Amino acid sequence: MINIQTNSRSKGAARLTLLAPLLALLGVAVSPSAHADIRSDVAQCAAISDDAARLACFDKAATDMQSERSVAASNAVAALAQEFRFDRHTLTGPLALTLEVSGNLQLSRETFAAREVEEAMRRTTKALGEIQDWSLAITVHGGKVSLSRGSPYSGQELLIQAQSGAERSGLPIDRYTITRGADAEPLLWDDGRVRSANEHISIVVTGLGAAATR
Repeated sequence: MINIQTNSRSKGAARLTLLAPLLALLGVAVSPSAHADIRSDVAQCAAISDDAARLACFDKAATDMQSERSVAASNAVAALAQEFRFDRHTLTGPLALTLEVSGNLQLSRETFAAREVEEAMRRTTKALGEIQDWSLAITVHGGKVSLSRGSPYSGQELLIQAQSGAERSGLPIDRYTITRGADAEPLLWDDGRVRSANEHISIVVTGLGAAATR
């Protein structure tokens, strides 16, 4: 009896290992938390012995999961639009924020960008608190040009401040990534003079499927 139970569990485990590649082929990304929970419908699919029936079951489960992700993405778009409704220049896409940070703010240069990142992350967490499996991709863009007056943030400066602000936001470290992107092109006046070095930080909500960017 012990051997029979062991074989049954081994077969079940082997079938479960098919879950990730099968769902990937079907266009559904499964988060670590989803793996941990092992949803009941997916577990039922893995227990089916007939190959055709099992694949059909996985296909339906993947479709259902994608539908749930689409709903989550729509909810996230609405929640962010509500949270940042008075920040016209901050919410630059359905799930994308752009923080304009200028190194010319001499009195608060050492902390300004960090505080902007911290606040944006806290507000995003507040808005999306009831939605599962999202994360943040943060990219910093330092100034590409040197101005005759003032001193734009470099990419390295913004990287350090973004890391500091993210740590203080309280969002777990596995829920966000921070990278240094290309230096930003300057903003120009109509006559070609440099108006701003245009250093900025972009924050994009990820993990909610393709519907999030429509």
